[in-house]
Parts: sequence; C-alpha cells; structure tokens
Amino acid sequence: MSSVRAWFTERTRAAVGGLRVALAVVRTVLAPIGRRAPEIVVGIGLVLSVLAALVLVGAARNDASISADQGVAVGEVLEGSDAAHTFVRYTASDGAVLTPDSGVLYPRGLEPGNYVLVEYDRSKPELVRVAGRSWTAGLAPVAVGIAGLWVVLGPAAWALARRRRTSSAAVAEVVEPAPEREPVGAGR
Repeated sequence: MSSVRAWFTERTRAAVGGLRVALAVVRTVLAPIGRRAPEIVVGIGLVLSVLAALVLVGAARNDASISADQGVAVGEVLEGSDAAHTFVRYTASDGAVLTPDSGVLYPRGLEPGNYVLVEYDRSKPELVRVAGRSWTAGLAPVAVGIAGLWVVLGPAAWALARRRRTSSAAVAEVVEPAPEREPVGAGR
C-alpha cells in the first residue's frame, strides 16, 4: 500500500512541478501584453467603435440601393420572427410573392399578423425595409452603444495606465543608482 502512496505522491509532485513551469512560461509570454494593457483596451474600443460605425454605413448603403430603384408594396408580418429577423411576405411589382430570408430592415414595433407598407429594391427584391424608416433610426442606438462602450473601457484603460505608472515609479525607487566613482586614471 505504501508503494502506491509513494507513487501517487511522486506523480502529484511531478504534476505540480509541471504546472509551476507552465505558469511561469505563461507569465513570461503574457508579461509584454500586461505592460501594454491600456493600449490594448483602447485598441479594442477603437475596433468596436469602428465596427459599430460600419453598421451604419452598411445600412445607409442598403437604403441608397432601395431608393435608387424603389418599389412599394403592402407586406404581412409573419409568425416565426425573432429578435434578429422579422419576416414579411409581400408581392413585388412583377407579381412575385416574396419572403426575404434576411427579414425586413428596421422592424421595430412590428407584430405577427400586422400589415405594413414596405419599400424594396426592384433589382434586388430581397432587400426590403419598412416604408418611412431609414438608417438614421440606428443613429441613437449605435451612439448609445459606443458611449456605453467607452464608459466601461475608458476608465479601465485609465486605471491600467495609472497602475502601470505607479508600479514603474515603485520600481524606480527600489533601484538605487550606483555610487559615483572616479574614472580610471583620473587620480593621477
């Protein structure tokens, strides 16, 4: 029984030793990232802000495409809609009954069974929006989202930068300069 216990103890110590080595390697690899944490946080915030702005640019391009070759129809809001897609069935000017796979743009406030006026691109009838709504409907939510993002990331980046400055100052105090010495041969 003691040989099993000794083997188990040996294996546990080896595993713990390997884990310590792995943690040391991870710390060594991640140390530069930790030193650049404020810049990384600001970079992530900038990327997310640009992506949010690009959502508006895409919506504006879709609206421009619809407005360039616009058709108007009455659409019925269908069952099976979810938060990401609100499905509408409408009859295009060529007589085709369409239900776009991606749903309708700007669906806020639509309920299944409602009838709503829709505008669509006649050259691409899958691109449809609720009549009278445009990309500007997304300005406020995107602005609030970007502001909320920076309310969180701004102080986080500031705190990380402050922590870095504080730890740099503490390291500078610990390291004392070498005493002044005369250059070799100066005493002659």
